[in-house]
Amino acid sequence: MSSQNIQPKTSEEAQKSKADLRRERRAKQEEQRAKKAAALLSVNQKKTLQSEKSNASASLKQEEVKNSHNLGAESKSKDVVFETTPVKIKLEKKEASAENTSNNSKLKLFHYFDEYKRDYSITEKSSLESTNIHPSFIKLGLQSAHDLISCSNARCIGFLYALKKFIIDLKFPSNTSKTLPEYIESKLKTNINFLTQCRPLSVSQGNAIKEMKQSILHLPLNISETEAKDLLVEEIDKFIEEKILLAAETINKYILADVNSIISGTSYAHSKISDNDTILIFGYSTLVNRILIEAKQRFPNIHVIVVDSRPKYRGKKTLEKLLKYDIECSYILINGISYIMNRVNKVILGAHALLANGYVMAQIGSSQIALVAKAFNVPVIACCETYKFTDKVQTDALV
Repeated sequence: MSSQNIQPKTSEEAQKSKADLRRERRAKQEEQRAKKAAALLSVNQKKTLQSEKSNASASLKQEEVKNSHNLGAESKSKDVVFETTPVKIKLEKKEASAENTSNNSKLKLFHYFDEYKRDYSITEKSSLESTNIHPSFIKLGLQSAHDLISCSNARCIGFLYALKKFIIDLKFPSNTSKTLPEYIESKLKTNINFLTQCRPLSVSQGNAIKEMKQSILHLPLNISETEAKDLLVEEIDKFIEEKILLAAETINKYILADVNSIISGTSYAHSKISDNDTILIFGYSTLVNRILIEAKQRFPNIHVIVVDSRPKYRGKKTLEKLLKYDIECSYILINGISYIMNRVNKVILGAHALLANGYVMAQIGSSQIALVAKAFNVPVIACCETYKFTDKVQTDALV
């Protein structure tokens, strides 16, 4: 009876049940997707919070390290690096940018020369009061560094006068194991190093140092301190008199052909300077100035053209000195020498050194003047004392 009462479902009821099933499945899928999205969002929020906390702790650590380094005094370094565990922080990069700009502005013609630069004060790194540097060497070093003494003769004479004062003021201790020559040489080395730090030594200064060291090392050991000082002072005066002053006088006599002076049994043939001559000089040289001042006394109608160049314009100093002796002068920069060389009778140049291969080392620009003079068939006279001769060889250099 029960089986008979159960009636089969119609097609509409079956279709409705399938549609309902689909809706239920879709609803379940959407609910699952919403749950997954919510879970993923919560995980991302947790990660961002953790990263923010780690960054905040790292920044706090960096500030602590910075405060510990800067405690008590400000940092004077231009390039300070603070290191932490994850990162390295570089505070300033001014030196790298400065190097890039200097390399870009450097001329390609002189790219193989070492560029000299000093970005600190000479007296900044060490206290001169606590060192063994003599005041006369400090004065000479600062004058050389600021280009107050530029001529090689003046620099050499200044060194010898400073050495004389150093030897006179030196006191030899009785409790040392060194001999007097060794003690003088050890003390002198510190002063020479200071001069080199201020400005590289000239060839004239280097030759004078070699000769003075030989005199110090050959001092007799059985003489007193006073006698040793007197011998060294006498050697210094002898070097100045014979190697510098007497040499300049001999060159002057040769240029002006002084018939009253006789060397090796022969007198000079004729003067290299004549009346009404137009003489071209370059820069500043004490020897050339002396020749022209004495030439003015014998040849009153000479005319001097002073050629000058950047950056120091040392020719202005020459011009002022020659005008004091009523020498007729003209002043021109080096870029205009080709326009006046046809009026020049001869060129007289000073020299810093005479090298072993015959090259003359002089102020920068001297080679250009010599080449222009050669193109116009104008004779060039280079004046150099024998104490400036050196066994070094250079084919190209900047002085």
